[in-house]
Amino acid sequence: MFIGRNKELNQLKEQFIKNGKQAVMLYGTRRVGKSTLILESVKDSTSKVLYIECLLTSLERNVKRFEQKIQELFNNKFLHFADFEAAFEYLGSLDEDIIVIIDEYQYLKQVSDGRYVDSMFQNIIDQMRGNIKLVLLGSYVGMMKELLEKENPLFGRFSLIMHVKPFDYYDSAAFYPKRSVREKIELYSVFGGMPFSNALLDVEKNLANNICSLILSSSSPIRIYIENVLLAEFSKVANANMILSALANGKKRYSEIEGAIGAKTNGTLDKQLKNLLEMEIIRKVYPINKAGDKKKTFYEISDNLIRFYYSFVYGNADVISRIGADSFYSSYIATSIKTFIAHRFEEVCREYFMRQTRKGFMDDVMDIGTFWYNMPKEHKSGEFDCVIKHKKGYSFYEVKYHDNPLGKNDMAKELQQLKVIPENIEIKNIGFVTLSGYEYSDDRYILLSADKLYE
Repeated sequence: MFIGRNKELNQLKEQFIKNGKQAVMLYGTRRVGKSTLILESVKDSTSKVLYIECLLTSLERNVKRFEQKIQELFNNKFLHFADFEAAFEYLGSLDEDIIVIIDEYQYLKQVSDGRYVDSMFQNIIDQMRGNIKLVLLGSYVGMMKELLEKENPLFGRFSLIMHVKPFDYYDSAAFYPKRSVREKIELYSVFGGMPFSNALLDVEKNLANNICSLILSSSSPIRIYIENVLLAEFSKVANANMILSALANGKKRYSEIEGAIGAKTNGTLDKQLKNLLEMEIIRKVYPINKAGDKKKTFYEISDNLIRFYYSFVYGNADVISRIGADSFYSSYIATSIKTFIAHRFEEVCREYFMRQTRKGFMDDVMDIGTFWYNMPKEHKSGEFDCVIKHKKGYSFYEVKYHDNPLGKNDMAKELQQLKVIPENIEIKNIGFVTLSGYEYSDDRYILLSADKLYE
């Protein structure tokens, strides 16, 4: 069953019904749903569809596989091609529309001279006949982004470029629509927004059971994928596992990460972080009132599932195998899972306001994030969880993942904290977002329940 991505689906379908040749590029991290999306978009097409997933083998072997796909599509085993260009020349000579999908394009660049491969496909696109629509897909984000650089031969050749990203909290909930709001937040906080992991969830089981069966079990598809595919890719970046483990355990600053690695890196950490950023495994964040301040620049793992894995599972495979998934959960995870989810709930609330802004329900918004204040004389500093920067002023929202309704004293503490901010700023709104509602209301505050996030 295909879930979500309606906007992207419509964009792709529009490209495929246009007259004349079209070249489309889709890129995004592994298991984000690129292949599923493109195949769904051509499912009802009147054009013939030629799909090939490139392999990490020689360019000649990939050409041979492309040849076999053409033979199968046209039921003609006598068709032979010396290279991709000859194959496209043949396809262009036919009197029928064809959509050619080349998945994992970056493998062609890896097994040959990448510049040559890009130049070859530049020539293919330039010479393509009007009956062909070409789609290039890739999972190595940094390598695919190279195609968009001005110096690259393929620059300016695509009529549609689509960066396929993981679902946010709201779209992820479509995989478990009947669960309570609390359960939706829990599942998203641990399993993130990848369609691959969400599709494997047993919606009849609770969070703990899904963690035990899908993440802690050594034979589960998710655990196998993380340890046999992702960790192999991460290993291409020196110290990647140590960096990710540090980030998962609260080390956010450059100096903290450097310290967790265990030695001065002499500048090599810059390159390692850059590589992980290009792979979209981590992201760089900063308070919205300190943009450009390197001292307030932090790093964090992008995906909730990867963050959970490095927080609890990485390095503990032997322990899990000795005591079993259920015991490991009880001893190592149960006592701290609430804190883990509480931090993710803050991100969920920021995503909520991003959605509201993109849909036009909030105006004059310039940024959404956290807000940092520092009072060196008083030896005091702090951070506000969820803040909206307007053209004039800020809206502050305190996020509470509590089991009990928020009371008057909690609200008063927030107001008092705002009063000590040393910066001269205009406060437009003060609000709260809570999981368990409120036992007190006040016209000075905007009060949102977690249920509101899913309306």
